[in-house]
Parts: sequence; structure tokens; C-alpha cells
Amino acid sequence: MEIIIIILLILLNGIFSMSEMALVSSKGFRLKKEKKKGSTNAQTAIRLSENPNQFLSAVQIGITLIGILLGIFSGDRLTSDLAAYIAQFEMFSEYSGGIASFIIVAIITFLSIVFGELIPKRIGMKFPEKTAIIIAKPMYWLSVIASPFIWLLTVTNEGILKLLGIKSHEKELITEEEIKSIIREGKEGGIIEEKEHDVLRNAFELGDRKVSSAATHRSKIISVDADDDYETVKAKIRNSSFSAYPVTDNNNLDHIIGVVKMRDLFDLDPLCFNLREHIRKTVFVSEKSFIYPMMEVFQNSRSHIAVVIDEYGTTKGIITLNDILDGLVGNIPDESDDRDIIRRNENSWLIDGKCPLYDFKKYFRVDLDEEIERHFISVSGLFIYGKDTLPKTGEKIQIGDLILEIVDKDGNRIDKIMATKEIV
Repeated sequence: MEIIIIILLILLNGIFSMSEMALVSSKGFRLKKEKKKGSTNAQTAIRLSENPNQFLSAVQIGITLIGILLGIFSGDRLTSDLAAYIAQFEMFSEYSGGIASFIIVAIITFLSIVFGELIPKRIGMKFPEKTAIIIAKPMYWLSVIASPFIWLLTVTNEGILKLLGIKSHEKELITEEEIKSIIREGKEGGIIEEKEHDVLRNAFELGDRKVSSAATHRSKIISVDADDDYETVKAKIRNSSFSAYPVTDNNNLDHIIGVVKMRDLFDLDPLCFNLREHIRKTVFVSEKSFIYPMMEVFQNSRSHIAVVIDEYGTTKGIITLNDILDGLVGNIPDESDDRDIIRRNENSWLIDGKCPLYDFKKYFRVDLDEEIERHFISVSGLFIYGKDTLPKTGEKIQIGDLILEIVDKDGNRIDKIMATKEIV
């Protein structure tokens, strides 16, 4: 009879341990999903998870009582019976009581750890929501019955924590790094596809990027002038596929007066053509602005193109909604796109001098000085940073295990850079 009581107590301890782990590990949104299906047990589980102090106190009371009862029922009778059996062996008879006590304690401890803790907790972790729904009602009524003791424990607990200066009711918020870690684990576990992982990762990175890192550089802007005739405009945009073009005054990129939509130029009479009649207002943004606020600007202005300027009003580039989407889902090249980084062989690459530093960092997985990123937006800036003279063709610098060499210049502008990986 005593053995049966011990087994039942160990199993009951296992139920408490499993309940505790299941409710702590269960996801709130999954329980709410079951609640919407009409599960009253799920509703009770949610109530317990929202007030964990009461539930956990009830569990601890139950586990403590079981520990006391195990100590009582695993005492004299089992030990004395085993001691009497061991005493039959003459060489152990003198120490039979001590040996019997050690064996009984070892067996009950082993069974308590395996069947009262480890296995139940693993089950609770493996099937948290299912387990929480099953045990919700019994645990709720247990917490109601034990409420006087729980109140005493809670008051004592709160008082001690207050003396230690710990805020017990302070809600712990999940951090961005924890979300990234969950996404990464989801990809490694096969729950999240690689493309989904890339989009989610880009969504976080995009929030830290400045407008200048995604914009089309000034040197790549295709613009038209307000006084251009039909044939001139046609010649300028013939080999490009943009849907809108900035309009300048006197061909001055630092004096952009608006944009013109490609669709507005269809079916116009070349003889009566006047570009000024089709100019739309444009948005101007600081190069220091961040990308997500830029999306709000696009939404509010109902425009998909903006001019990026510096603190002096100088045009630094053009950013479009498509540039932001490229940063989110990855670059979607069209026929007019030139790749900024071209791989030549296993250890060398040809890089366009106007390649954004962000793309360079991401491609080669290197870290750059924050001061460089604050003052420059293209790879060319790596050769200019901290120097008083303009770099020359053949000049080299080292970034991590990469050796960068200027191989071509267009006047004072660095046109092409060769990157070679240092082989150790």
C-alpha cells in the first residue's frame, strides 16, 4: 500500500511540474485561437497565464506538500522491511539500517526526478498549448481552494521583492534581437522559408537605413530640363525604363522644380509640346532621413519619387518607392540595371565606385567605421576618408580580409575598384 501511495505522489508531482512548464511555455496567440473555436478550457488557460503568480503559487504549494508526504511515506516501513532483508546477510547486518535508508532514498529520488520532473516537463514543453488546455480547469480550482495560502505567499513575496528594489509587476518586453533570433531559429528549423527569412531580416535592417543608402546617386540621375523640346526629351529617356523623371531649371540638378510622369508624355503633339504644362510637384527629403518615415511621406504626398538633398540643398540623389521595395524583398533588376559588384573569380570582384556602402557591407559581410558611414554613401568614400589629397589609380586600402585597389578613374571620380580577398 505504501508503495502505491509513493507512486501516486510521484505521478501527482509530475502533473504539477508538467502544468507549470506547459502554461509558462504556451503561446498566447495559440490559446486565443482555441478560445475562438469555443474552448472554455483555453479561456481558463489564458486567465491563468495572465495571472501567473496565483497559478505558480498553487503549483509550488502542491509540489511542497507532495515532497513532505513522500518523506513521510518513504520512511520507516519500507526502510525497516528492506533493512530486515539486508540483515540476513551477515556481512551487511551491522549496517543494514543505513544501507536500506540510502537505497530507499536513492530509488525515490531517481523516480521523483525522472517521472516527477524531467519527463513531465519535457511533455509540457513539447505540447504546451494542448497540455495547458487539459490541465487548466483542475489547476484553476486548485488555485481557488489554495487562495488563502496563495495570498499569504504573494504578500510575503511582494514585500521581499520590494525591499530588494525589484518591480515584480514590470512587464518584460520582447526585444528586436529576440525577434531576430526567433526568425533565425525558424529558418534553421525549416518552419520559415529562406526567402521569408530574408524579407523579415531586411524589414528590420531597413528601419536602420538612411534614405541616402537606398537612393539612386546623383551621377546616375536621368533628368530633363523644363525648356527641352519633344525630341530632346525623347532622346534623353529613350534608353531608360523609369516611370518618372526629375525636371531641372537650366539643366541644373541642384535646381529641380518637379517631376514629369512618363505616361503624361504619351500621344502629345511634338509641335505643341510644352514640358512645363506636365510638371508635377515633387518631394524633397534630407539625406539623413530614415527609410520608414520616407514611406509615410510617400503615402501622404501620393508620390512615389523624392529628391534627396543635403543640408545645403544640394541634390544627392533620387529615391523611389521601388528603391525601398528592393531593399525589402531584394533587388529586382531590369534590363537597364548595371550590377555594382561583379564577381571575376573565386577571390576577386570588380566594384563600381558608386556602389552604396550598405550594399558593399552586406555583400562582403564586413564592418566599417561609423564615421565613414556618417560622411560617405559610396565605396569611393573609403579611399577619401581621412586623406587630404585625391586618391590616384593603383592606390590600395585594406578592409578586413579584402584589398581594394582603384583600377579606373573618370577625371577625379573613382570609377572602378578591384576587390581581392587576402589568402592566408
